Amino acid sequence: MTDPTTARVRFRAGHSRTGPMTWGQRAIWEVIRWLPPDDDSLNQLGWAPVRSATVAQVCDTVRLLVERHESLRTTYTEHDGGLVQHVAASGEIEFLLCELGPGDLAQAVAPLGERIRAGAFDNAAGLPLRAAIGVRAGAPAAVAIAASHLAVDGWSFQIVMDELRAVLAAGPDGAAGLRERSRQPVDRAGFETSAAGARRERRTLDYWARQASTVPASMLATTSTPQQLDRDWAHIDSPALALAAHALAGRSRCNTATALLGSTALLLASCLGEPEAALRVIVSTRFKPEDEEFVGAFNQNAIVRLHVADESTEQFLSRAARTALNAYRHAEACPVKMEEQLEEIARGRGITPGGYCFFNDIRFSAEERNAPPPEIDPLKLPAQLDEALARTRLTRLDHEGRQSGAKFFLFLDGLRESCALTLCTDPRFLPASAGDFLQELEHLMVRAARSPGTPVGELVERFRRRPQGAHHD
Repeated sequence: MTDPTTARVRFRAGHSRTGPMTWGQRAIWEVIRWLPPDDDSLNQLGWAPVRSATVAQVCDTVRLLVERHESLRTTYTEHDGGLVQHVAASGEIEFLLCELGPGDLAQAVAPLGERIRAGAFDNAAGLPLRAAIGVRAGAPAAVAIAASHLAVDGWSFQIVMDELRAVLAAGPDGAAGLRERSRQPVDRAGFETSAAGARRERRTLDYWARQASTVPASMLATTSTPQQLDRDWAHIDSPALALAAHALAGRSRCNTATALLGSTALLLASCLGEPEAALRVIVSTRFKPEDEEFVGAFNQNAIVRLHVADESTEQFLSRAARTALNAYRHAEACPVKMEEQLEEIARGRGITPGGYCFFNDIRFSAEERNAPPPEIDPLKLPAQLDEALARTRLTRLDHEGRQSGAKFFLFLDGLRESCALTLCTDPRFLPASAGDFLQELEHLMVRAARSPGTPVGELVERFRRRPQGAHHD
């Protein structure tokens, strides 16, 4: 990759607008304030191939998206004690132009993508977006986009990238084929400050208050001070987990993510010796038609509380699906009010608050989420699971730092032919290491998939008696 030059294009899009931050923006704002000033770990990055377009046409495609989505031209500040978003009506987009090396395009564009992804965004000034064009033989071969997490969450960044690819593929008239744009963040903020928004927030806060008042103390209590930043990280790539998740989801009539969520809660409760577990699920709250294609920071937390009952695994996971759907209906509120309420309730119960358990499905590709399930023959399943277990890869990761407010944070990275999970834990909270927990989750779900109708209690007891200490390389 040669040293880049630059190109610039101006955007113009109506009038500037100002409004309060949305609840979703406020959630990310609080995380960014908690991170070191130069932290860039939340920056989003994507790229798209360019097959037949000039540099000017690629620049115009990105300009179209910046004009179409106000979050891509919004800055964020504290003003007179309040948090404000300001949408620019006009400005300039700068593109890095760089000659790419030979070989695989994805590998060639990766250093260019990293160049624009690296470095914290100044969310109070300038665009929350950076762009670069990789060139081969004088023509664009790829375009890369980096964006601030205040401008987009993972789901909406995929909306932006899907639109970018669609317009590039369709040519100059490609914008006509895009879906109708959802309401913009400033308009969403208007709803949140309305009487209807206040009612929705109140329902959410009341629901969370009921859960926090009776949930086991271990689900709310902090386990370490801010100075104790060490966390245990591990990653598993397991075809057996994927096969088990599909089998269990099919029997329980839930989706595979719910099968993993419910199984995680069951294992977590078992590890802690609790009758239940409560997991915070990060939800893309695009429930209404006007928010379906919303581009902006929109994610919020739901609390999914699952009791271990005398029922079959299929019944447990079916109940997990119903519980999760109800929790998702109670996920929209100001995150600061929510945290303050949780802390007040916890302290009233004699609990020092600050440590929570999270489950985060970060599969943002609609193709992956909506992929048809594999055909599963129950007679062949046990042998298939045995074969798949031999291909499990468990890796202990050397990561620094911690997830804000979390003592257990499970990421669902991918779930097709294989299931990819990454887990971060506080060693003071979980009696098992992160790697052990992931391996135990695999064994639990495989055992449940092998034995339809197994009671949850029996499944957990069998799991507890399983010898410890065997690890994958």
